[in-house]
Amino acid sequence: MRIRKTGQMDDILKLPVSRMAALLVAVLCFLSLVDAIVPQLGLYLFGQVLVREAAVKAVLLAAVVLGCLFFPRILLAEGPIVTWLLCIAYLAVEIRHLTSALGMSFVDVLQSYAVYYLLLLIGPALLVFRGRVSQGLIIRCTVFLMLICASVGVAQHVTAQPILYTESTDGSFRVDSWNFFDQVRAFSLFTTALNFGIFCALCGALGVAMFRTRRVWGALLFTVSAVASFTTLTRLSYLVFICACSYALVLTFGKKPGRGLWHPLLYFALGISTVMVGLYYLINSNTSQLQDPSSLLERTGQWIYYWDLIRQSSLADQLFGVGIVQNENILPLYPMLIDNLPLALVLHIGVVGLAVFGTLLIKMWLYLRREALATRQPFVVAAASLWAALSCAGIFNIVLSSFGAVFALAVLCRKDSSRV
Repeated sequence: MRIRKTGQMDDILKLPVSRMAALLVAVLCFLSLVDAIVPQLGLYLFGQVLVREAAVKAVLLAAVVLGCLFFPRILLAEGPIVTWLLCIAYLAVEIRHLTSALGMSFVDVLQSYAVYYLLLLIGPALLVFRGRVSQGLIIRCTVFLMLICASVGVAQHVTAQPILYTESTDGSFRVDSWNFFDQVRAFSLFTTALNFGIFCALCGALGVAMFRTRRVWGALLFTVSAVASFTTLTRLSYLVFICACSYALVLTFGKKPGRGLWHPLLYFALGISTVMVGLYYLINSNTSQLQDPSSLLERTGQWIYYWDLIRQSSLADQLFGVGIVQNENILPLYPMLIDNLPLALVLHIGVVGLAVFGTLLIKMWLYLRREALATRQPFVVAAASLWAALSCAGIFNIVLSSFGAVFALAVLCRKDSSRV
């Protein structure tokens, strides 16, 4: 949607209510994706975090709920809606197990749900706003944010200084793992370098998708995204970038209708092989910092510990979870990182929860892939490509929030003729 420079307020007031609500949701999704922009702005202007991430998510949830109430046009046969409803029903039933059997408070249960699943579950609900936001507007916002984030990230890398705030005095905001062997992992306007790397992968895939019709702009966006990804000094960011961009290449320039269907399995194999290569470097003392296996050893030890914990749990806890969530504000007794998506789901909501949510993740990716092949919209292609990389990214981290925000933006995206 193109808004004229003159009479902008009149044009906005003439927009349908559903279109205005969709625009608000799109803004909130971008703020959830670039997750430190609001706290960093508050710290810069006022020296404190005025608007927390929870507030952004709460407003986003309220907007989606109102949209579903006033525009109930979701078809059960469309998208992953049936599985989505099953996931919501499972979480509702799971509350009893987490509170009664495990002793979690109701507030902690809701908070754990918000940390893990909120942004993921919001995406399918946005089918009520499907195609309400111009593709050109979404792409321009993405590119604009990429230019700003890349500039900050490169500056952090070149100066070897964080430049921005890494934590607030009240402890409500913190950037994790930004110091890497006395070097700065460029985190830009994100809470972690990995989140920044995921955004770089999205923009890199977008550059590949744009290359089909706008070669210069596509090549420039890809190059800027690649350089920004490098500044994160995060191996997983590199893997996700490679997977997403290669998948975008297949979707954009491939000819076969079934193309890209099995690539997530290849990316999963790539992630596993990375673990194997890391263990191999244990016998090589002349490794570089990026090849250093110490973090992999630590992570492997954590995985073994948690799997052993699951193995020794009762059958009910194995099926429905032991309530452990990777958030020190909820469970300070378990500060050890999980950093593995399947393991995190089993620990929190059990093997049954893993099966239910695993099915949802597959169906959400298949939906994006189908839309990308049918419409060939650059942003939808980029979103489907990033989601294909989830099979690799999920091995090393819990990335549901970032992927959920990208899915939501892809659902909102409307194909139009406006120039990007």
